[in-house]
Amino acid sequence: MPKITGRQFKTVLVIEVIVITLMIVLGTSFISITCDGSMRGCMGDQNYSPHRFLILALLRPFFFTPIMVPAMIGGSNFGPLLATLLTAAATALSALVFYLPGYYLGKKLVRPWLMTNLPSTWSLIRSQDFKLIFITRWVPLFPFDLMSFLFGAANFHASRLVMFSFLGIIPEVWLFSNLASPSNQAIGNGFLQILAFSLITSLPLLGYEYVYRRRGTSLWHQLKRVYYEVFYEVQVNNEIKKKQVFTNQKPPVIILYGFFSSRRTLGVMERLMNVRGYQVMTFNLGGVLGTFFTRGIEETADFIDRKIRRQIQRHGFNKIYIVSHSKGGLVALWWILRMGGHKYCDHVITMGTPFKGSRLTYLALFTPLGFFWKDVWQMRPGSRFLRELHESPPQDKLTIYNIYSDRDGVATGTAGVFHHPSNVKLIPMHRYAHFEFLFKRAVADQLVAILNQAEKQRLEQESLQQPMQDRRRPRNGNLNEDDGNQGLA
Repeated sequence: MPKITGRQFKTVLVIEVIVITLMIVLGTSFISITCDGSMRGCMGDQNYSPHRFLILALLRPFFFTPIMVPAMIGGSNFGPLLATLLTAAATALSALVFYLPGYYLGKKLVRPWLMTNLPSTWSLIRSQDFKLIFITRWVPLFPFDLMSFLFGAANFHASRLVMFSFLGIIPEVWLFSNLASPSNQAIGNGFLQILAFSLITSLPLLGYEYVYRRRGTSLWHQLKRVYYEVFYEVQVNNEIKKKQVFTNQKPPVIILYGFFSSRRTLGVMERLMNVRGYQVMTFNLGGVLGTFFTRGIEETADFIDRKIRRQIQRHGFNKIYIVSHSKGGLVALWWILRMGGHKYCDHVITMGTPFKGSRLTYLALFTPLGFFWKDVWQMRPGSRFLRELHESPPQDKLTIYNIYSDRDGVATGTAGVFHHPSNVKLIPMHRYAHFEFLFKRAVADQLVAILNQAEKQRLEQESLQQPMQDRRRPRNGNLNEDDGNQGLA
């Protein structure tokens, strides 16, 4: 894994310290205001009305406060039973605070990524989301608000989120409400009640599981499919097919995929290209789990340089074509413009490549991922890598095709255009979003049209370079006429 620079490490460290400090300050201020400055104050008599308490519990996520705080306040004011119902209801509704931002963020990124990379996982989410919600709420080890955000990003149903959050959170809320209640029952008796609540709230889940098991689509079956997909199918699909036969009669098309994607995302495009008469070659670019592409761009360009040279020597290719998606376009152009790849490739096609960087990378930089993934630094707007790429010397015989779209959520509009002195041709396809470039038939047709034109130029150049003695060239005008007469005779 490529290492980030010391400056980048310090930047992420400062960001993390600021974020954690802000969360602590907000949480402390919430407790200070509502509990008289200490957790013991939450167990005292605060004289909250039910309506005021509901508003307080609904505001809890904005202050990054644990669920135990409103549960203890409710228990000290209303007793365990009413406090449990009120806190569970308010907490379930408050899940929408983080769910909605995650939903709109995932609409353009996470859901298309899941459909193209992990279709079985996507099927699990769509059919079994309520079970995942209930389990993560029922087991308090999962952070409530963080899971709400992830559920939104993965397109879980909002109604199921509220309903099964309410059922799953009841045992935890009952525990803290009971502890803060003035009538504080014996510990043993309290745990028996928690056990009873746990069994009662799990009955709907068990009922659903029974019905789905009869249909052969239970949570267990779905989880097994996800396991095989992640740890078997994806990794197998990331290897070059050993039985695949290449010929040097026609240049191969090398397809490079984008950030946090796997070779599996190219399955549809690969088939569409094969049907149209092109031999396709892909590589496993490595990354998380050895599958999802998070390696640095420069390191990856060096990797494909070795791979391509080896394939050229093995099969005797005279040249290659490159089709690239998203981050793969940055890898391709770095290899061509900075590492001498133009000697082997004079036509490269990019689709949705963030040549101006992507603001979405800042989301990763605000998390610990910024400590490990060098490529998010390279793809941020104004990065050193992007400046050097744009300042690369032009190549006269190189043609760069940029397919871009206004619907692209990663490289919107002209952000997907490479401004460079080389011959750059722009191809707007505004009907398609970022991941749709990988499987839409119209996009494949456009790629084939470009490659057909490149093949036509290649054949014309080869015909002009044939030895002089292989051509029928007349020595003078009379000989040409005689030859023609002799041919007719």
